[in-house]
Amino acid sequence: MLVQTPSKILKSDYRFWDLAPSAAIADVYKNDRKVSSTDHTLYEVLEFVIYKDSQNLVTLTANQKAIFLPLYGKVKVNNFNKVIETGEVVIFESAEDQDVTIKNVLADVDADILIIKFNKTVSENSYRINQLDLEIRNKLNFIDTGFNFPGFIGVFDGREEGCYILKEQKNGIFGMVINGAFEFQNRLIENRDAILIWNIEELEFEALSENAIILFFEIPES
Repeated sequence: MLVQTPSKILKSDYRFWDLAPSAAIADVYKNDRKVSSTDHTLYEVLEFVIYKDSQNLVTLTANQKAIFLPLYGKVKVNNFNKVIETGEVVIFESAEDQDVTIKNVLADVDADILIIKFNKTVSENSYRINQLDLEIRNKLNFIDTGFNFPGFIGVFDGREEGCYILKEQKNGIFGMVINGAFEFQNRLIENRDAILIWNIEELEFEALSENAIILFFEIPES
C-alpha cells in the first residue's frame, strides 16, 4: 500500500489564460516563495498557445535554465534555422536577462509549447536541441541528459505501470500529464493537470488511457 505524502495538484480547469494578440498564455506553476539560490529549483512552468503565423516573446532572467518543449505544431526559436516540433526539445542556459522569440511557422494551425524554467548558475549563454524518441512506448525517456538531475517524458498504453526511484531522497517531484490520464502516486491527474509531491523516495504511476503522455522532474524542495 502506498504511503500518502504531501502534494499539491494544479488542475488545468482552474488555470487562468492571458489572451494576447499573438498567443494565449497560462501559468501552470509559479514558485511564489523567495527565490532560492539552489540550482535546479523549479521556478516557473508556462504553456503558450501561439496562434497561426504569429510569434511571441519569452523572458529569461540571468541564471536560468529553460526547456522549450513543443506539444503540438511547428516553431522556430530565436530565428534559428531549424524548425522544432513534437519529439524535439530546446534547452537554453541564460547568463543574463534576455528575450527569446518563439515563432509559429504554420499559417493554418496553432502551436502549443510548454516552457519550464529552473534556477541555475550559468556562466555564459548557450542552447542545444535534443531529440526525444517518443516512438518507444511504455518507457521513460530522458528529456535532457545535460541536466544534473533527472527529467523524463514517456508515452504509455492503458493500464501500463511505471516506477521511478528518486536519485536524491531529499528531492521532490513535479509531474504533468500532457495527454490522457494517470494515477500518479495514487492520485488521479488528467490531461494538462500538474502535480507537486514531497517527502517521497519512490514514485509509482499507472496510465489510465491509451496514448497517455506524462513528464516529470526530480527537483530540490527549496
